[in-house]
Amino acid sequence: MKDYNLFIAIDGIDGCGKSTLSRGMEGILKHMGRDVLLTREPGGTESGKLFRQLLISKQYELEPDTEMMLYCADRLEHQTKLVLPALADRKDVITDRFVSSTYAYQVFGRGLDKDFLDYLTKRSIKKMPDITFIIEIDPKTALERAMGRLERDNKVDEEGKFEALGIDFFTKVAKGFDWYADKFENVWRINGEQKPEKVLADVMHILDNFI
Repeated sequence: MKDYNLFIAIDGIDGCGKSTLSRGMEGILKHMGRDVLLTREPGGTESGKLFRQLLISKQYELEPDTEMMLYCADRLEHQTKLVLPALADRKDVITDRFVSSTYAYQVFGRGLDKDFLDYLTKRSIKKMPDITFIIEIDPKTALERAMGRLERDNKVDEEGKFEALGIDFFTKVAKGFDWYADKFENVWRINGEQKPEKVLADVMHILDNFI
């Protein structure tokens, strides 16, 4: 086992299985004797919980640029207050979503200015992940899964802002993640159409090279 800790991002369109994967990774890494922080964006900090409510609830109709700036503000708070201290404490950090989501959802999905996000990203990110996993899945399947979860948990209004935008939006977002995986280093694509245990096995096989 290598003697350093990792900052890992798990990302993909809603319904791709990233949250299930994140919990599975946390369990395996802890079983290996590693200290792990599992967190998410938005919502990893106390202020982030407020950002999350504003950003994903159908109750709040924000201007798209306001939305993008809030995601970056949450990321700055998240890194400063939670991620960097945990890494300094020699913990592995797994974040459910990172900046790849903002490019995919806000630039590709919403059609916002990429240069503006580039600027915000330079100001809000203190450390990029050591490795990012993008879970790839058919947008139609992902939307059906996401809507099914929201309906089952009775959270369509509370958390369903982006799902309400439909399949065309999800398709644009998927293209955004594809672009991100091509453009940035240390990004791995994972087939999310497989059973959850196979997705987890594929990710851990890659992580073996890092831990």
